Parts: sequence; C-alpha cells; structure tokens
Amino acid sequence: MLAFALRAPFFGVPLTTDEGGYAEVARLWSRGWSLYDETWVDRPQGLLLVFRGILHLDGGSVTAFRVVAALVAVALVVLTMGVSARVVGRIPAILAGLLLSTLGVAPRLESFTVAGEMLAAVPAALTVLLFTFHLADRRRLWLVACGLLTGCAVMIKQSGFDGGLAVVAWLLITRRRAGIAPAILVVGFAFVPVALGVLLAGNAHDWWYAVVSYRSQGDSILSGSPVDRAKLFWGTAPAAALSLAPLVALAALGWRSMPLLVRLWLGAAMLALIGGGNFHPHYYLQLLPPLAIVAGGGAAELLRRPRRPAVAVVAALAALTIAGTVPLYLRSGAEQTHSLFPEDPHLPLSAPLAGWLRDNTRPEEPVLMLWAAADVQYLADRDPPIPYLWYRNIQTIPGALGQLQHQLEPGGVRWVVVLHRPRKLDKSGTTSRLLYTNFHRVAMVDGVPIFERR
Repeated sequence: MLAFALRAPFFGVPLTTDEGGYAEVARLWSRGWSLYDETWVDRPQGLLLVFRGILHLDGGSVTAFRVVAALVAVALVVLTMGVSARVVGRIPAILAGLLLSTLGVAPRLESFTVAGEMLAAVPAALTVLLFTFHLADRRRLWLVACGLLTGCAVMIKQSGFDGGLAVVAWLLITRRRAGIAPAILVVGFAFVPVALGVLLAGNAHDWWYAVVSYRSQGDSILSGSPVDRAKLFWGTAPAAALSLAPLVALAALGWRSMPLLVRLWLGAAMLALIGGGNFHPHYYLQLLPPLAIVAGGGAAELLRRPRRPAVAVVAALAALTIAGTVPLYLRSGAEQTHSLFPEDPHLPLSAPLAGWLRDNTRPEEPVLMLWAAADVQYLADRDPPIPYLWYRNIQTIPGALGQLQHQLEPGGVRWVVVLHRPRKLDKSGTTSRLLYTNFHRVAMVDGVPIFERR
C-alpha cells in the first residue's frame, strides 16, 4: 500500500484540465449526449467508461478521482511484480515493486491523477503477465486473452498497445514462422474491442476522425513541425529526468540480463511515448511498469555485486530525485497545483468559479468558457454550449472557432467566463468585438471576469 500512501498528500490537488474534460464528457454522455458529435473528445470509449464509473463514487468528487488513481497505481504495482517474478525472479520482483511504489509515484509526472496512460497500463501489464502463462503451457486461450486485453488498453488510450506489441514481437523474433499464427491470433482479437467501439459509436466516420485522424493529423510525432515537437520534449524533459533518472540508471545496469520479453515491452512503451508527439508529463507514466522491472533487475545486480561507482551514481540520482520531490509533499494543495501545473493557472480557481456559477446561474443555462475549462463546467454542473471542451480542439478543428463565435452573437449563450484573453487564440479581433459588444462584466472571481449578455 506504499504506492497508495505516497499519493495521499496530493488528494487536495484539483482536477486537471484533462480529468475535468473527460469527466464532463462522461457526465454529458451519461445524460444522453452523443459522443464525437454533441460532445467531442479525442479518446476512445474505454477511458470514458472509467470516468462514468467514477461519477458514481462519492458523487464524482475530486477525492474520488484521487483515490481511484491511487488504487490503479496499487494494481499496477501488483501486476508489475507478477510479471517480474515469473520472468526475472522473486528478489528482482520485490525490488521492482519497491521502486515502482516509491520513485514511481513521480508527482511531477502527474501519477496521482486519473491519467489514461496509467489506466491503460493495467490491461497492458496484464497482457504481458498472461503471456507468461502461455509460455508455460502453450495454450492458445492465453493468446486470445492477450489480444482482447490489448484491444481494451487501446480503447482506454490509443498508445496502450505496448504490452501487445511486445508479445507479438517476441513471437515473431523467437519462433519466426511458427510465431506468425499466434501473432495473428493476438492481433486479430485485439481488434475485437476496437471494432465494438466503432459499432457502438453510432457514426463510424465521427469516431475515426476523433480517435484516429485528429491525432495523426495534428498531434503526433509524424505531424507538425519537428522543431515544435523538440520544444515540447525539452519542455517536459527536466521533470521526466528528475523523476525517472534513478530508475533509468538502475535499468542500464539490469538491461543486459533482462529477458527479451521485458526489453521488448520497454521498447514498445518508448515507441508509444514518442509516437504521441506532445510529450506531456503524464505520457512518461507508460514507461513505468517495464522500466521498474528492468530497474529491479539492476538493483538486484548491485546487491549481488556492489560496484562503488555504480552505487554512487544511483545514490546521487536518487538523492536529487528525493530532494526535488519531498518539498512537494510539504506544500499546500494550491502551492502543489502551481508547482505541478504552471501552464494551467486557472486550476486553483476552478472551485471558486464553479461555486459562483452554481449560485448565480440556473442549471439549464449553458456557460461558455473562454477559451476552455471543462473542469469548471464539470464542478459547476453547467453544460457547454459547444461540443469542444479543450483549447487545442478550438484551435485546430475546422469550424470550432466559428461555433464558439456564434454563441457570442445575438441569441447565443447568456454567460461567458473569460479565463484567457480573447486574442490569445483569435488574433483577428472578432471574438473580442463580439464579447465586448454583446456582453458586460458582472463579476470578478479571484481575478477572472464573468460576463452576462446585455
């Protein structure tokens, strides 16, 4: 339960922009709104089903989300230790679990949040674990389960293919021609949950654009400017290095002694991380299970044959990580939020803004967040007037900006919360003109202006 306890100090951190967005989409979906049309999200239904489940826990409170994230982390520790015990050994498994329960908490990588990477890592890790049972008895039923679990992981987060890819690669590398049929079996059954998601979406074209095309066209390593991708990487590299450096150092020591399956798993997780292209801090969480196994092997190696230079390097990196992390535990919730989410300054204001909206607007009145803050809408329980709940959506989806501006014209929405300057996204001045012509400011909540239609 160490993994749970070390996340408890962050239970006071408010919902992130992504958590609030997914929670709001899940809430609207549960009320009959159609996904990928009336409410838009670039994630498959598996993730949203998890969020719909959380809505029934303590009324979908922030604490409920934090507790679920901590329980997911505990499950991931158990599964990681299970894989390590079967393919590496008992001592490395214990060390892997200890490393994942402590250094793997990585608050700078948002591991205390309900992140898609952490959720998808559970079926991905279970895929690898069940494959070890196939290695023991060669039963094809395990391969069917591996395929279905891989599909479930992908339906939680598109990058959740790492466990299944490692299994398929192992089959093809070690068994060659004899591995083709088992690999096809895994891949074939992986498509079952995906096909089910497409069929249940109602509109296959809308689903494909949201879940596949949107990401591949504008938010992947293969799209956009390489310079921009490099900037995104360097923006999160310090947090990743500070959080993962001790694990990486231990993994370097244990790499050569690791079974091929584990090395392939870590390689697949790295491919998934890079393929995402945006390098958000929580993207690195996908590396943790296989990285912890390899690091556990390195730690076991150091226990068997202590080498002073290696021990000194690992100890120094661990000291830096601890020194950079412990202060976060000693800060208040607002201070933690400012430190961990500097690019989302509105997060500490979400609760006060939601409180004002609940007190001063009617439940049936939609509220426009300029430019986007679905976490406020979720906490206030106020519907959005347009399907798009993220800044990036409005910035990149054809027609999204026009829909927002239409709400500022006569006959549109009554309430507007201005979290960002209108010109931040719309430099043409059209949004500013519509806002200041048709609305007037009626309140200021912690420096955030709220406008009502004239």
